Parts: sequence; structure tokens; C-alpha cells
Amino acid sequence: FYSATELFLVVFAPYFVIRFLLLPLPIAAVAHAMEMDASAFYWNSLTNLVLAEFLTNLHGFVAVVTNHAGDDMYRFRDGCRPFSGSFYLRQVLASVDFQMGTDLVDFLHGWLNYQIEHHLWPNLSMLSYQKSAPMVREICKKHGVPYIKENVFWRVKKTVDIMVGKSSMKWFPESYERAYLEADAIVEAKKLAK
Repeated sequence: FYSATELFLVVFAPYFVIRFLLLPLPIAAVAHAMEMDASAFYWNSLTNLVLAEFLTNLHGFVAVVTNHAGDDMYRFRDGCRPFSGSFYLRQVLASVDFQMGTDLVDFLHGWLNYQIEHHLWPNLSMLSYQKSAPMVREICKKHGVPYIKENVFWRVKKTVDIMVGKSSMKWFPESYERAYLEADAIVEAKKLAK
């Protein structure tokens, strides 16, 4: 891990210098060559970069964090085997989908509205998420597994409630978690015995 000084010098400072000090310089140079106010061009460029950085980070937060936080999401105590029964169950219980189904809505969400399907099959194409979502919903319904799909703004509220301590995420019942992990170990042992 980095010390605080290393974190600043190795991670933050180079990004800050390149992104917010050096990147606007060519704009100022062009303005100067055109005998325009280079300083104004530089500051306008810098303002646009800062605003773009803020909006990009805000969109990233809304699109990713809110799909994984809320008082209806589960937390787990122990890790599980990749691609085991517990793994797939956790992908559904610890993720939420946003409104979906039309190309326009999905495009506006950047196809990040299919978080459950993305966690189940990270290598699927974006359009395959559209096709798989109804099947996943039906499988969850058949087995009594909660499949949560909500409006993005409702998810933002639930995430903020978690952040300010108004609510907290649920712990998956420890006895079930242990039982599922033991079942996974048995299945894995049978695979290895073959």
C-alpha cells in the first residue's frame, strides 16, 4: 500500500498536473497564436475539464454504486468459490437492476442497468443482457430469490440512506451462508473425485 505521501505523489499529483494544468495549455497556445485572450481560453478549458470530471464521477457513482447498496441488499461474512451455487446466488442478492428493456433506456444507462445479469455473466454482450434479464427474473421467481429492479433515483435515495447511517445493508443469515458454502464444497469435492 502507498503511504499518504506516495499516494499524493504517485497517484493524485500526476493526474492533477496532466489533466488540469497541462491539458488546457494547447488551447491557450492556439488562442495566443490567433491573437486572442489565451488566459481566458485556458480558464474556460480548465472550467470545462473540472465540470466534466465532476459529472463523469457523479454518473459513475449513480450507475455503479447505487446498484450495490441499499437496505434491501445483502452482505456476506465469508468468501465463496467462483462460479459455485453460492457465487451465483450472491450475484443476484447483492445487485439491483434499474429500469430496462428498450434500446433508448438501456443506451442512456450505458447498459449498466443490468447489474444482476452483468454479475452473473460479465462477458455477455450488452444486447444479451436484454435477452437474459426476463429468464433470470423467472428463475429467481421460481426459486424464491429476490430479484430487485427499481428506478435509479429510488436507488440513489437508498444509497444515501446507507451513507448517512439512516439504514444499513442486511446480513445474509449466517446459518444459510454456512450451509450453502458447505454444499458448494461437497459439489467441488465430487467434481475433483471424477
